[in-house]
Amino acid sequence: MFCEYCGDTDGTETGVDHDERDCPWYDTDDNPVTIDAAELADTLTATADGCLALRAAVGLLIDHGLWVKRLAERPGLLLVDYSGPAPEAYGVDWLKVVEALAAKDLPASSGELRILAIAASLADTAARIPLGDAVSGLDTTNLALVLKAIVAANGRPGAR
Repeated sequence: MFCEYCGDTDGTETGVDHDERDCPWYDTDDNPVTIDAAELADTLTATADGCLALRAAVGLLIDHGLWVKRLAERPGLLLVDYSGPAPEAYGVDWLKVVEALAAKDLPASSGELRILAIAASLADTAARIPLGDAVSGLDTTNLALVLKAIVAANGRPGAR
């Protein structure tokens, strides 16, 4: 069966054959939180200002191009303020991201998951991700993004 949330047709994305109700990207809440990916990227960038490691993590997710959109589709992994007229995401719950990675709840390629794990490790010191495992197998493009993020987290000027 085809899943409109992750595009899976045969269980290869999630490990089980599922329809959209079983998809980890499906919001089962009766009042789903709708978050615009572009607004989320802007908000994450603004809230990361002043913290080199968090700015590097957010920059890695934005530069990668996939994860901000995916996180916007999965508000359970975000910090959301419900006090206003509409729910507003103001950050990533990095520990929930690490839990979802450990539970293999996120349908994505191994390289995509490694990028998210490295971003979580940069953003939150409680997110213990073995760097050797995370960088092994990254393609040249993603490795360059990770190296750029590490340089940024260290406060160094861009690599030449």
